[in-house]
Amino acid sequence: MPISTPGYKDYHNDDGLNYMLNRMAWVVPTDELYEVASKISTLEDWVVQMLEAAQMAEAAKRYDVSAKFYQAAEFYMEPGAPGKLSAYKKFIRLHDQAHPDTKSIRTSVPYLHGSLPVFDIPATGKERGTILAHSGFDGLVEEMYPTLLPLAAAGHRVLAFEGPGQGGALRNHKLTMTQDWHLPVAAILDHFNVETCTLIGLSLGGCLAPRAAAFEPRVKRVVSWGAMYDFFDSFKKRMGSSKLKVLRRLALLGIAPMINAAVSKAGESDATMRWGTNHGLQVSGCSSPYEFFHWSMSINLRDVAEKIDQDVLIIMGSDDHIVPQEQFFEQAKAMTAARSVSTRLITSHEGGEQHCQIGNPFLAVDEICRWLEGLDRRDAGLS
Repeated sequence: MPISTPGYKDYHNDDGLNYMLNRMAWVVPTDELYEVASKISTLEDWVVQMLEAAQMAEAAKRYDVSAKFYQAAEFYMEPGAPGKLSAYKKFIRLHDQAHPDTKSIRTSVPYLHGSLPVFDIPATGKERGTILAHSGFDGLVEEMYPTLLPLAAAGHRVLAFEGPGQGGALRNHKLTMTQDWHLPVAAILDHFNVETCTLIGLSLGGCLAPRAAAFEPRVKRVVSWGAMYDFFDSFKKRMGSSKLKVLRRLALLGIAPMINAAVSKAGESDATMRWGTNHGLQVSGCSSPYEFFHWSMSINLRDVAEKIDQDVLIIMGSDDHIVPQEQFFEQAKAMTAARSVSTRLITSHEGGEQHCQIGNPFLAVDEICRWLEGLDRRDAGLS
């Protein structure tokens, strides 16, 4: 599968929208993204323009491009909005139409009252081990797929899955996210009879994966692809330190009416914040902003880091617009019981400064491959 890594570009003056447009740039031509972006001022514009572009691309039988536009449209539709589930299903159908090889690797694992979607990617040549990989707050397994192929080519079987609160697990089965991430990880390991693995978590998964490793001994190596020590603290980038401190105090004091009213009022003038809160409610299964923010404070490594005794790799972009850079150092410092801790801060000079190295994620993949090879040599007594 030919993959373009065009670097991070300024398609739009809104950081969030620009990040999403850059996530599309692996598939959608640059000129096309600039053209669509020029027509977008609001989230409502986003949905309209992405659906229109998706339909035009589908009519032209540009199935991969059409799938990406449907994915983008669905992303910013409000939970429960008419057409949201339909857009997601069109994305899946067109993605598989463009990449028929993914049909043969799609499977699922029973979990609670539903199931977890899985891509079972076989290793190339002699199998060296098994990798479990998952995303975070809003990623899809299809989006991860191209970056996982080099890991399979290096001899690793890759089980990429969507856990509760993610992708098809959330959309099709209404499975919501849990801080006890070791439970879905254990379900995957049990189903495939995996005795040991490397666990890779992207974005918010950079917090969820280490949380799972703290309680699941079959995880021998863990990668935080996108440092995330404290999910709630990552809101600082958008809200500012002062407002976040006030919000934390109100949440800890249990002053729900004030939080709910403030978030509702802020959402009237900030559509992105309104969408983010509503998306958070859907992912977490919470019923109010107060419950969501209280829930988000439970997604951290503060209470589990000392239980993590695996080899750990932490990767972050130097100009991450979502996660404060201090979390990179906090996370590494907290891993006091880890067998080893390796860190990699990727810079703009290298082209991977953004969140999860959007623009050139294969920089992180190369780092993971080198790290795994080094650990294999160490464990074999070769270095």
